[in-house]
Parts: sequence; structure tokens; C-alpha cells
Amino acid sequence: MKNMYEQYPECPEEFKGNESKKTVKHYVDINIPVDVMPKANVGRIETECCGEPVVVCADGGKPDTCHLILIQKVCIRIPVKYSFDSNVGKGMVECCKGSE
Repeated sequence: MKNMYEQYPECPEEFKGNESKKTVKHYVDINIPVDVMPKANVGRIETECCGEPVVVCADGGKPDTCHLILIQKVCIRIPVKYSFDSNVGKGMVECCKGSE
């Protein structure tokens, strides 16, 4: 009967006996879904006149009409508080991406 291992080279001394040593690498993809939901809470809006109004005369296009433009600078304060909620889903592993 022919020896089926005769085509392979002799094993190094460190591998002879009942043990073999080999390091195997395997690559996996790990997926973890994360949902982020933003929230914005608007507080009480406040307004305040800044300075005195300005009156500008403009040409009304008609001889019997006085066309005025009133300009007032106004400060508007809008307090906004930002936050978010998040949900972390169940992780998944895809292990058949290759190995060495």
C-alpha cells in the first residue's frame, strides 16, 4: 500500500509528536445600530425695543400723499434647549468574511 503522506515534506522538529501549533486569523464584521432622536424645547420668547424708532420720508408717487417708513430695531430672545434620546439596537456579527 502506498503512503498517502509521502508527497509532503518532513515536519519540523517543533511540530513532531502529538501536538501541532498554528495561529489562525478570522475576520468578523460587528454591526451595532444606534438611533439618535434630537429634541428641542423652546422657552418663553421675549422681545424688547432697542433705541428710538426712526421715521424716513419716502416718495409716495402721488402729490397728495405723504409716504412714511417707520423703522424700529427689536431684540428677540428665543431660549432653546437641545437634547437627544438614543436607542442602541441588538448587535450582529457576520463571521464569514474570510480567514487566514
